[in-house]
Amino acid sequence: MTLVTPQSRVQCKPDVLSVEINGETVTMNVNLAEYYGLDPIASDIWQRLAQRVTVAQLVQDLAKSYEGDPAIIQIDVLALLDAFAAKDLLIVEA
Repeated sequence: MTLVTPQSRVQCKPDVLSVEINGETVTMNVNLAEYYGLDPIASDIWQRLAQRVTVAQLVQDLAKSYEGDPAIIQIDVLALLDAFAAKDLLIVEA
């Protein structure tokens, strides 16, 4: 089941710690004591989630930055954001 939709507003949870190391980000959910390594593109997305944004706008911005097909980017972004939400790293507003 998809939790995040293109109309969702999303933002990193403020209590999630993150640090950038050589272009990659490591995040840690303090409540669960779990950490996750993000590749450079996921790191870019994570940084863009510092401010609340709609998924549709995020996809549009990424399509411009990476000159990619917005439909494919949307599929990938929704999957990533669902994973972030499942790990309690993300605030999702319908």
